[in-house]
Amino acid sequence: MTIREYKPEDFEQLFRIDQAAFVPALAYSRIELRYYLTARRSRTLVAEEEGEVVGFVNARGAQRGWGMVTTLDVAPGRQRQGIGRQLLAAIEEWLAGEGVRVVSLETPADESGARQFYEKHGYRVGGRVPGYYHGRLDAFSMVKRLGGRSLA
Repeated sequence: MTIREYKPEDFEQLFRIDQAAFVPALAYSRIELRYYLTARRSRTLVAEEEGEVVGFVNARGAQRGWGMVTTLDVAPGRQRQGIGRQLLAAIEEWLAGEGVRVVSLETPADESGARQFYEKHGYRVGGRVPGYYHGRLDAFSMVKRLGGRSLA
């Protein structure tokens, strides 16, 4: 598997992965996804295997040492194979290089396993955001300090 930079010609594949990986209340519209992929101070990394895009991650380096993982998507048939772990590690490395010391993200407050995935990789729940996803589903706000020091 190769992790590489996003290219505009990847957009349709990334959009299809996002639509397949998430229920409609969580999936991005084309406009939302394009915004995040091209936002200032953001970076998107794509996981590719044998010419097939199997996942991607987008994050934004913010000011004052904070960054945010916007989305981490792995094609449904390729989940639980270490792709998400590799994408997360690669984007955290980039964020650290940008001077980010603390990374945040939001993940559904449901039984999808996302919370457990992020906890396994050092993120901690900072709170619950009611109605975060289109007013229908709560989210957990999660944070991680880069560089190995705990937030606890």
